[in-house]
Amino acid sequence: MGATMRDVARQAGVSVATVSRALSGSARVAPDVRERVAQAARDLHYVPSRLPGNLRAKLSRNVALVVGNVRNPYFPDLIGGCEEAAQRAGYSLIIGDSDEDQERESAILEHLAAERVAGVVLASAGETTNGLRQLVALGTPIVAVDRRLEGLYVDTVTVDNEDAARRAVRHLVDLGHRRIGMISGPTSLSSIRDRQAGYVHALREAGIPADASLVVQGDLRETTAAQQMAKLLDRPDPPTAILTVNNLASVGALRALRARGIDVPGQMAVVGFDDLPTGDLMDPPLTAVVQPTHDLGRTAMELLLRRLATPDAPVRDVVLETTFVVRGSTAPPWTPPVRVAGAVETTPT
Repeated sequence: MGATMRDVARQAGVSVATVSRALSGSARVAPDVRERVAQAARDLHYVPSRLPGNLRAKLSRNVALVVGNVRNPYFPDLIGGCEEAAQRAGYSLIIGDSDEDQERESAILEHLAAERVAGVVLASAGETTNGLRQLVALGTPIVAVDRRLEGLYVDTVTVDNEDAARRAVRHLVDLGHRRIGMISGPTSLSSIRDRQAGYVHALREAGIPADASLVVQGDLRETTAAQQMAKLLDRPDPPTAILTVNNLASVGALRALRARGIDVPGQMAVVGFDDLPTGDLMDPPLTAVVQPTHDLGRTAMELLLRRLATPDAPVRDVVLETTFVVRGSTAPPWTPPVRVAGAVETTPT
């Protein structure tokens, strides 16, 4: 249960009416009293409600989903899964897009706290924000999806990112690749850390030393991934294969390879984490870790609805299975032709 105006008044040593006037910016409150009230509200994580008084007692039928980037083809299917479950239960779904920015995410969560939404499904952009702390202080049910919320004991729905990345790299190793690069993302995200751990795990299993210089960190955006791919290609000993950390990184890497005239998979094998909607139609089709994205969203919303119906239910940690789909973007390492000394090249007539 979140702090009330009465709690703030008690902490600040003033009346409830004074708290109301101070927080509304009334000139009738002395500056030192206003600051004392503001400090008490901060200490208690008090969130003023924007709902009219006659609506506060009514149960909200609004739930929210906050995702990292709606332009990422991964998230629309997750949104669809959440929407399906929410609609079936008679709830309206509010969508928030953090654009993988923690300050923007915090502002969205602060707004949702003020609106007193019934609950929130969150694909977090990283660290615990002030907005998240406000929701926790209010007792708003929260479900983590795709990425774990470190330090919070909440219902969670993810995939086994480490094992999925390990299988992807093992596929490349089995094809004969020894210099395998990775276009990664922010390590503040649990999913990214787990995928990097899986990458290292697969190399160690194969007896291949992990070369940290072959792992480049990015921001999960296409343009950044293209720049990172170009940097890897400019190395004196570039990788022969690459694992990308999400589908936008896959697109960026493939664009960079095409711009350099590098053949996939002849000169560079590519595995994507997350499938693209048109992955099987690409030339060549993309080998990828396929996540059950719709099921992730549906399951997360079902857990939130369960939490709303039974607040004291045991916390659940659901891990869904991924699928590894081999297509045409991976092949054994390219071997340059061997020139024989003294051989004379002839042109067919």
